[in-house]
Amino acid sequence: MNNLAITYQHIADILSFKTNDSQLEKTISNTAFDWEDIVREGSKHYVIPAIYCRLKAKKLLHKLPEDLLNYLELITSKNRQRNSIILIQIRSISQLFNLNHIDHVFLKGSALLASGCFEDNAERMLGDIDILVSPEQLKEAYQLLCDNGYYPSDQTLGHDFFEHKHLPRLKTKLTDNRIAAVEVHRKLFTTHNDDTLNFEAIFNDRKQINTVYIPSKKHLLMHNILNFQINDYGALYNSISFRSTYDTIIIQRGYSGAKEWYKKKVYKNYFKYTSLFFEDIRVSTNVKINIFTNFYLFKLKHLKFYKNWNKLIGVMRFTPILLYRLWLFISNKTYRKAIITDRNRIFNHFKSILNHF
Repeated sequence: MNNLAITYQHIADILSFKTNDSQLEKTISNTAFDWEDIVREGSKHYVIPAIYCRLKAKKLLHKLPEDLLNYLELITSKNRQRNSIILIQIRSISQLFNLNHIDHVFLKGSALLASGCFEDNAERMLGDIDILVSPEQLKEAYQLLCDNGYYPSDQTLGHDFFEHKHLPRLKTKLTDNRIAAVEVHRKLFTTHNDDTLNFEAIFNDRKQINTVYIPSKKHLLMHNILNFQINDYGALYNSISFRSTYDTIIIQRGYSGAKEWYKKKVYKNYFKYTSLFFEDIRVSTNVKINIFTNFYLFKLKHLKFYKNWNKLIGVMRFTPILLYRLWLFISNKTYRKAIITDRNRIFNHFKSILNHF
């Protein structure tokens, strides 16, 4: 794989609702078409089931090699089963919170799954169930879950000294209707403030679908974009996520609200990079490529440079954190004692970070 830009375009063409399906059929029918690259990158971006479902919708599954078709069917089937259980789990938590008058909304993949916006629930791969809860009811909501079969995961010392956007992650024993961990959020971001996405704004516009509270289309769309741009460092690395982009396209298809906020820099940058591969985004946002998007394409075409560039960005991101924690180690006796006590884990953690670079 020497040119990642080509692989990205192929994945985008499969996921897109604007692709010329006849042309796509010719492309994937070519004996030189590299399905291994599609699977490799699709797996990294958590869109393998979406790729299968979109090929099925385009009636192109018969063009796949038999062993690949069987593999994609297996992954998609397992994800469909998993999502069916997670949906039961979401509704169970919703019922628990509603009965106890907990102000809340489900976020991200959980909200999308509960909204029924996918033609096939197998399309979206989910990790945890994310829930935004009113600040005054955080402890009550957390305790309710603990009293009903959930338990906190082991915490590092970071939870004692640094603020997180959510309370300690709650695990659950695997059962017939519980397989996902739960994160109870106090806010959506730790390093970004946006009045249009605070809990009051989200709660005021929330919708209830089959007893489950989810954000409005506008807030779903805004949060999906900012979650990648800020929480997943998409803006820092100037990159794209196919799962995030596909979510954006799905939400946009049902969104008819105001779009002035599209022009804000953080959203505009997201649209610029995703529009490189998706006509769906180009049509809906009317953004233009620039020197930065051209540089991104250059990186995708020169993978060795791309990897080294990302390592440099990673060092630049990590250095201020390291310096701040070094200062805290010197100035804060409690923190210093906690670090010394937990030194073996921290040493291994730093070692893994250095190996990553």
